[in-house]
Amino acid sequence: MSSAANPRRWDLWALVALLLVGAALRLVALGDVPPGPGYDELQNARLSERVLAGEWAIYFPENFGQEPLYPTLAALAVRLLGWSVFVLRLPGALAGVLSMLALYLAGRRLAGRRTALLAAAFQAVSFWPLIETRMALEMALLPPLAGLGVLFLVRGVDGRGRSRWHTLLDFTLAGLFLGGHVYAYTAGRAMGLLSPALLVYLLLLDRCTLRRHWSGLLLLCLVTLLVVAPLALFLRAHPEAEQRLDQLSGPLTALRQGDFRPVLEITAGTLGMLTLRGEPQWLYNIAGRPVFDPLTSLFFYAGLALCIARLCDWRCGVTLLWLLVGLGPGLVSPPPASFNHTLAAQPAVYLMLALGVDAAWEWLARRRAWTGPLMVALLLMLNGVLSCRAYFVTWAGAPEVRELYQGSITAIAHELDAHDPPGPVAVGAPYINYWHPWNAVGFDLALRREDLSVRWFNPGGGWVWPAGTGPITFYFPADPLGPQTFDPMLESLFAADATLLPTANDDFTAFRVAHPAALEERLHALADTSLAWPPELAHLPPPTLPLVFGDRFALLAAELRENIVPPGGELRLITYWEVLAADPAPVVAFVHLTSDGQDIWGQHDWLDVRTVGLQPGDRFAQVHRVPVKPETPLGLYHIQLGLYGPDTLLRLPIATGGEGTADRVWVGEALVVE
Repeated sequence: MSSAANPRRWDLWALVALLLVGAALRLVALGDVPPGPGYDELQNARLSERVLAGEWAIYFPENFGQEPLYPTLAALAVRLLGWSVFVLRLPGALAGVLSMLALYLAGRRLAGRRTALLAAAFQAVSFWPLIETRMALEMALLPPLAGLGVLFLVRGVDGRGRSRWHTLLDFTLAGLFLGGHVYAYTAGRAMGLLSPALLVYLLLLDRCTLRRHWSGLLLLCLVTLLVVAPLALFLRAHPEAEQRLDQLSGPLTALRQGDFRPVLEITAGTLGMLTLRGEPQWLYNIAGRPVFDPLTSLFFYAGLALCIARLCDWRCGVTLLWLLVGLGPGLVSPPPASFNHTLAAQPAVYLMLALGVDAAWEWLARRRAWTGPLMVALLLMLNGVLSCRAYFVTWAGAPEVRELYQGSITAIAHELDAHDPPGPVAVGAPYINYWHPWNAVGFDLALRREDLSVRWFNPGGGWVWPAGTGPITFYFPADPLGPQTFDPMLESLFAADATLLPTANDDFTAFRVAHPAALEERLHALADTSLAWPPELAHLPPPTLPLVFGDRFALLAAELRENIVPPGGELRLITYWEVLAADPAPVVAFVHLTSDGQDIWGQHDWLDVRTVGLQPGDRFAQVHRVPVKPETPLGLYHIQLGLYGPDTLLRLPIATGGEGTADRVWVGEALVVE
């Protein structure tokens, strides 16, 4: 074998080793760290469900506007491997490994083999790339797309030993990847500007290269435009589908009005995120932790200085443009120092770092040959150890992270996987309703067993007492994405029969109820609840308890806690129900304050009980807090109750005992007085 081939073989083995290390760091305990699925991950899970159901969209209006690429890849992973948190995160983890490979291939042409290996090595073990590729989030796709786009761009501009058709193919592929950013994440749209920025750079500093490749560069711009065009046309036709840009455009709006301060503050924060103060949100960082420690920062700035000094070399120009264009969205959109908004620049950041490290290696090698490799080994080991400790210990164990990523919800799922409860199970958590079901959806992803029908309720306004054989076990997570609240009356009704169970951790509390005697006593006391039909339904037989709604629920009782209220005050109605049929279709209760059944002077539409999982015989209570309009005239009013589907807006019919139909009933009266 020739001596020239030996370095290439060593490079190949080194690259394989780096990819294996990077893959291991991204795949180990992927389903457990972060400790549970976060809100945005669950949004991607729901979109993936829609893709699996056959809905192929160019853009999803949900979650303030969502690009389709990650949900589509996640749907493919789920199709192959089944539903789990690990599988949902797998495309992001694999994107991280692909990003390392793309960075090496692009960096090899921009700065040489050794620098490219160093860049891939630092990307493999550093905190920022690690945390961004271990979540089921769409921004993880930006680094590999950017790396591949720059790779084919550089191949096209370099063009050594390649035919014209191969060169044009490279420019075409570069346009596909650079334009493809728009289907991955909103901040990736800036990468489409890399090709025109390169044209301007070559026009100013390297016209010789521009003359050689002007046709290929124009082809690059054209392909990029063609790739971007379908999404651009869709958003132009449906501007209401995109809300995210409106949320982020505040600083630019202020700039157009002559106020430079917001943009300057955000720009300063983003420029400082690499070495001073990083991403402020615990969702994506140890709040405030910069990308580089003080020692590594020196090498990054050295690499940046080398690039600037060699600005007339088009390879350094491409690297600098990559860095600036990738950082661009973070310079003008909040929050400052956002890791997500600047992720397309991440490979360029580590290439800059590698340039500085490689220069230090060269300088040391001229004095002692062994000192350069030793410095690199120590620097990589230090970076890797600090990053792994920061991610797997400090960040993953932080209380803020356990709350944001539903660690306590996941802990309940693991508890139920490990131990069979003696009877039905109910979980009380705040995000279980039709519009915000994130606690329940996250639990379903974490739970491995399929033989449990868990009941869900928000104890701040509802409570479920499941039917079934054996005592009921109630779980209450400690940090379920937000503050856990309890309605005092419902809590006292529950606590009268509940026994606290010992648990092995602080993630949740558990109680057991052998028999809900207090609930039954309450229902017995309210057995004479007075009901009436609105005037237009007066021809129907008088309503009596239990009153059946849509063959799904029976109203058992209703009590108005306050029947005298001032204008602008609040009425508090509690209704009690029994489940008649297991039907997961969503339902919401509506309560109106009305004088005649038609006008509405107060309204509350809500249900703090999740219909998915409810079984026949289950009973639940709901607190309805009805705000009274300040302009409500004084006088006597009726409390009107009904149920409807929030997805269809169709009311559930009420069994009347006659030939007519009803969709609402009066359950009490209230007096509005000063």
